Amino acid sequence: MMKCLYLLSVVFHVAAGCALSVDDNLREITGHNGGSVLLPCSCSDLDTKPQKFTWWTYRTGHLIEVLNDEHYHSRLQVFNHISPANLSLFISDLREEDQGVYRCRTEKEHRDIWLYVKGCELVKKTGVERVTGFTEESVVLPCVCTDLQDKPKSVKWQFNGIRDVQEIYPEQTGHHRNRVKLVSNNAPGNLSLLISDLTEEDQGVYRCSVQADRRDFRLSVKVGRRETSKKGTTPSSEPPQCKTTNSPPASSSTTLEQDKQQTHRNLPLVFSILAFLLLVIPGVVAFIFWRRKGGRCGENVITEGRPDCKRKHKDQTEPDVAYSTLLLPT
Repeated sequence: MMKCLYLLSVVFHVAAGCALSVDDNLREITGHNGGSVLLPCSCSDLDTKPQKFTWWTYRTGHLIEVLNDEHYHSRLQVFNHISPANLSLFISDLREEDQGVYRCRTEKEHRDIWLYVKGCELVKKTGVERVTGFTEESVVLPCVCTDLQDKPKSVKWQFNGIRDVQEIYPEQTGHHRNRVKLVSNNAPGNLSLLISDLTEEDQGVYRCSVQADRRDFRLSVKVGRRETSKKGTTPSSEPPQCKTTNSPPASSSTTLEQDKQQTHRNLPLVFSILAFLLLVIPGVVAFIFWRRKGGRCGENVITEGRPDCKRKHKDQTEPDVAYSTLLLPT
């Protein structure tokens, strides 16, 4: 009896199918051209395996099964073989034509996702930008996407000369051959063009085109080089001392001779200082010795502990006393 109940519960569970976890029927996701994006879709019960599921798209205006569409060849990845309840779709190398509504469908229900693929929008599209270059030098025509991470589907540079319009990138034709290239390959949205070895024939109008977007430049080429790049001339703003800074160093023999002359000039001063020290030092030593001995014996000198000074002092006072006694009347 218990075995029959178990079988019935399994049949009921399979029949219930996969209930998708996304509540809102339409959500929006934005990706970048050349990048990748994940369209989420999963069963609310992760232990549930849907009987069948697939992804559809309305990008062309009618319903197409994504997993069997050659347009997505080698650009799709699903995860249900790892986790049966995970029905998400991963799209790599996004293109602008991938934009549209995508539907995740199971045997019970479906969820729709609107995918936006952000392409390259050029900066400062209005007006013609003027650029000046000089013959035999290089110049950059700036053309960048508002988001440098946006990779355009295609980019094309054209030159509108006096006679005709020529494509100079990626097809390099006319006198621009082997003289033009994009400035940077690190940022997908930097489409600036570098033109080297400018000539007067390069003067004209250039156009940077990205899908339906474009920018125009008018290049003027002047004969000669920039003032700061002329050989043999020094800009007026350059300080005069720069000339002496770049002069070659003096030879070792000249330096030694100058040192000798300087030494001879300093000898009299050295001797004078030595003579002064020899005269002053003995006097200072004698004065210190005299102070330590107490100096001469006299009234203003302390004579305690020195019998000789006391004796001399007594001898000097005794005659005065005797002389006074003799003068007394009889």
